[in-house]
Amino acid sequence: MSFSTQVGRSAIWAIIGQGSTAVLSLVNFAVVGRFVSPNDYGSFLLAMMVLTATQWLALNAYKEPVIQSKNLTDDLINSVFAFTVMVGTLLCLIMLLVAWWLERGGETPGVGQCIVVLAIKLLIDTSMSVPNALRVRQLEFKFLARVSIGANVASTFINVSLLVMGFGMLSLVISQLATSLLTAFALLYTAKRRYALRWRREDLLLLKGYSPHVIMWQAMEAMGQTVDRYFIASRLTLADLGLYGFGKRLNDVIIEVLVGATSNVSLPAFSQMQDDRQRLQAAFLKAVRLVTLMVLPLIAALWVTADDFVPLLFGPKWDQAVPVYRWFLLLGIIQTIGILQGGLLRSMWKPGVWTRYQVMQVVANVAVLSVVAGHSIEVIAAAIVIRAYVLWGWVVFQVCKALDMKFWFYIVQLGKPVLLALISAGAGYLVRHYVVMDWNLLLRLIVGGLVVVGTFMGLVMLLFRTAASELLGLVKSILSRGKTA
Repeated sequence: MSFSTQVGRSAIWAIIGQGSTAVLSLVNFAVVGRFVSPNDYGSFLLAMMVLTATQWLALNAYKEPVIQSKNLTDDLINSVFAFTVMVGTLLCLIMLLVAWWLERGGETPGVGQCIVVLAIKLLIDTSMSVPNALRVRQLEFKFLARVSIGANVASTFINVSLLVMGFGMLSLVISQLATSLLTAFALLYTAKRRYALRWRREDLLLLKGYSPHVIMWQAMEAMGQTVDRYFIASRLTLADLGLYGFGKRLNDVIIEVLVGATSNVSLPAFSQMQDDRQRLQAAFLKAVRLVTLMVLPLIAALWVTADDFVPLLFGPKWDQAVPVYRWFLLLGIIQTIGILQGGLLRSMWKPGVWTRYQVMQVVANVAVLSVVAGHSIEVIAAAIVIRAYVLWGWVVFQVCKALDMKFWFYIVQLGKPVLLALISAGAGYLVRHYVVMDWNLLLRLIVGGLVVVGTFMGLVMLLFRTAASELLGLVKSILSRGKTA
């Protein structure tokens, strides 16, 4: 099997795995919307802020160096594994201390219990950095997809059951812990090797040149993700925080999860081509083409139908989150491309560029939020999205520089699918508001979505047949492989 075919098939399996996560997360979210109030969801977000403020010391910091290492020995694998277990243990203890302090204060009832559960989850996820990295390194995304689907089905059942039983926001964190436990069991039980808790200092030199950069940009990213919530929690109410977080998370569930699947494939794939600039440029542009063709019609359809599907799935109490959600859907356009750009820069051993970008985002976020703090959550969301578009141009310039690619050539490549998405959204909006506006809510939702997606795919087939053929060929190869498996 050629490398390009292997990468393509891995991408589809990654999207299947994380796509199922998106669907199940949406089911979870629908149930949460029915059983949890905006105020309770705001309390849950406070617990998640503590997790985000801690896990930047883990996440990809020890996974990506293993993926990219050219000389990976058993001793090196065990050394990094033992180190991640130690880091996970320390982070878990820190979160337990924070939980004890919050419960002692008594001002945020229930939040401390959620943090205890999330602390155990953090320990497990950090310890699984190396087992997961080895699977990604070998492009075993079919296995990872199956594990993801199984773990998320089980956690969804647990979450729904606990919500019905009245566990409230505690059910959300318990289901997340269940996902981590089941995934860890699958990674370790099916592993072709056994891991040992021993290390040699010289083996950890693998992390020295890369992990500090990753930790830095993850720290900046964590601050960027939580600073808006901090301003809202301190200036507005927990209910406002819940509505804002709900709109933002709904976008993440459907958009970021799907794009993140492609990012998981892009890093090891781009790393294999880091010494061949021309081949890397062609692969990157193809990845951008395929991802935008898959994700942008979804963004456009969701934007048009948000007024219908939010109250239908989650209930009318979340109507005030729709404007926030629509703003973050617009952010999804550059999330789609930006995650691939980050994978490219990191694959070329340029994590410092990505770190500077994260620092710029945090500084800009603080500056913007200092101006709009105290305004409505819609104004805050709009300010965050506009800020992101302004800074995104700098990353585009860095990508062009790294690939020896002309800036305006790249902009044109990006602009084509975005223009088709805007035209499709316009068509769907007109049909939704002027043709089927008096129809049943569900029918209005279905027709509006179909018009957007149908218009987009029709324009692609008419104007960009080569790109459409690439996407169809990739899907057919996966389907044919699945039949013979």
